[in-house]
Amino acid sequence: MKAITFLGIKPTETCYLFPDGREHVAPYFGVALARFLPELQLRVLVTEATRSHFEQIFLPQVEDYVADVQPIPIPDGRSDHELWDIFQAVVNGVETGESVVFDITHGFRSLPFLSFLSVAYLRTVKQIVLQGVFYGNLEASDRSGEISRTPVIDLTRFVELFDWMIGADRFVRFGDARDLAKLLDERHRQMKPDPCTAGKAELSAWNNSPVKQTASSLTRASRALRVVRPTEAMDASAQVCAQLPAALASSAALAQPFALLGGHMLKSFEPIALDAQTQQRNPQQALATERRLIGWYLERNQVFQAVALAREWLISWAMVRLGMQEDLLGKSARSSVEKALGQALQQRKQKTTDVAAEETQVDLSALPSREEVVQLYGELGDLRNDLMHAGKRKGALPAQKVEEKAHKLHDRLKALPC
Repeated sequence: MKAITFLGIKPTETCYLFPDGREHVAPYFGVALARFLPELQLRVLVTEATRSHFEQIFLPQVEDYVADVQPIPIPDGRSDHELWDIFQAVVNGVETGESVVFDITHGFRSLPFLSFLSVAYLRTVKQIVLQGVFYGNLEASDRSGEISRTPVIDLTRFVELFDWMIGADRFVRFGDARDLAKLLDERHRQMKPDPCTAGKAELSAWNNSPVKQTASSLTRASRALRVVRPTEAMDASAQVCAQLPAALASSAALAQPFALLGGHMLKSFEPIALDAQTQQRNPQQALATERRLIGWYLERNQVFQAVALAREWLISWAMVRLGMQEDLLGKSARSSVEKALGQALQQRKQKTTDVAAEETQVDLSALPSREEVVQLYGELGDLRNDLMHAGKRKGALPAQKVEEKAHKLHDRLKALPC
């Protein structure tokens, strides 16, 4: 395991108190760290002013405990350019996949902040395994005794905020809550009671907690939304809305960042939430909710999903208006409506009426705004095909026009009565 530590310009003898109760008197926290964690590789960031401290004070006190101690020269950090040099020095001091501990006790000026950014960068780019971020809080030292006593704060949990930020960003921008669900599930696992001491009731409560249920529903909803499964997506969204308040009530200590996101998540899922039973009982309500889902996709720039769903929604809408709601998922029934709409579209293009209604067994005359529906069916089909063929055809729309067209078609769909 590798430790990154900064060397301060004023060595101060104090007794560092680790969170687990261990303690050690040292002039630098890096010295205490070498005693606390066996088999460390120490990388000590030293400025020109602290190099003599490294050689005369730090190294003699750690070389009996750590076989691999190397200084890493850094500038003072007095400018933008020097801060970037320090950042690069930290990054270069760590190898891909290493287990790393960071000590920010003696970081000067903005170096602790820079260290946190380095940690976030290394976790993503070099996939380090973060074992801890420690801070010896010298300002909070108890100086009532002969030797001051300094509490050591474990800041590792705060680094996880970067994970929550990334998860929140993906959810807000794309509606993908899988990262948040994973973080929530991981935190829930960390809180598992000890099977050796916990009773059955405690273990059962943990296993069926609203936090775990919400994480599962978030994963299910995100998967369904990603691959355009509207029935499942609406049902899972309804479960999220039902479970989320209880999860938020019990998650203050479990996952505080999740609690802060709770209101936004509810606001996002509520418009597209409709349980499976209600969808079956009330096709009109299901259509209205599914149409909001089309807008939900567009708001999050998921044009492909929006167009794919819009075309299928229009067929379902026509079936409900024609009294065919009992067979919305029937392949034959949907095909007959598609065929009737397609033939009506050809009539319109060719300006002819000699198409036999018997061939399709579907009479579209009962549809409100029939001409608009037929036109919409044609335009949605063209746009879907354009997307499906990835622009590999003559006359393919440029990307900006695709997005503009999708929004305009959605506006026209919203005018159809549900």
